[in-house]
Amino acid sequence: MIQCFAKNSFTSSFEEGTSPHLMSASYITIDFSQHARILHKHPDRLELLFIRSGSGHYIVDNTQYEIKAGNLIVTNAGVLHDEVPEHNRGLAMLSIAVDGVHVKGLPENHLIPSDIEPILKTEKRFVLIDAIFQELFDSLAFEEEQQRETNHYLTVSLLTMLINSFQRYGKINTDRIKENPLLREIQHYIDENYMEDLSLQGISEKFFISPSHLSHLFKKSLGYSPIHYIVRRRIGEAQSLLIMTPKPITLIATMVGFDNVSHFNVQFKKYVGLSPMAYRKKYMLPDSEDK
Repeated sequence: MIQCFAKNSFTSSFEEGTSPHLMSASYITIDFSQHARILHKHPDRLELLFIRSGSGHYIVDNTQYEIKAGNLIVTNAGVLHDEVPEHNRGLAMLSIAVDGVHVKGLPENHLIPSDIEPILKTEKRFVLIDAIFQELFDSLAFEEEQQRETNHYLTVSLLTMLINSFQRYGKINTDRIKENPLLREIQHYIDENYMEDLSLQGISEKFFISPSHLSHLFKKSLGYSPIHYIVRRRIGEAQSLLIMTPKPITLIATMVGFDNVSHFNVQFKKYVGLSPMAYRKKYMLPDSEDK
């Protein structure tokens, strides 16, 4: 027999007096992953995605990463992320959203520094991490009230495990270091004003550059034009509103910047593969409905 003894004193990864809170869990099956979750961000929560099977591409903060089974993706609060469904091959994922995360030295609801690549290979911990995600999802799906305390400690354990893993194995994000500061500034402007009547000419004039140079900046870094970026931001935010609120589709179209619902319906189906109504019915909670 080999016996090891635990040392129970430790320094917490979180600020004193704070504690993370599990908000939700999602299971994205192979069927669901065929419908892209377009460019979006969560200002008030941290999101973790665990790749259970398959492979594909995922974009976090303007950088595209190849992902495969066993990878874990961290999206800090306020960080834009985007799926690339045309590269998905049998992709299935579990995800959780957490708030109240106060890691020492980082902004609220940030698990890793912004200059660290957000993809982690779980390798020998695959089975353990998969089990934690599955347990959290199952308990929320079946509303197991008696497991709330267990879910809390599982969530905290998962977060501290990931903090330690990124500190040991995290890689510097060289693409972020090389990023064009003007492009970042323009993106921030669009992110804050995507619901307004933006135009290529108007954005160019605001930042004192030519429309052609503006288009070149976007296509070189992101692979698509500024107008394409605006539409993706609108569709991504519309998806969040469709699945997280019961707001009428006509109101959502207006809120994200479309001047009429017909144009919104056409663009949404073009990018997502489903109409807004069909998307809501497939992904939204059963007790929410369109009005």
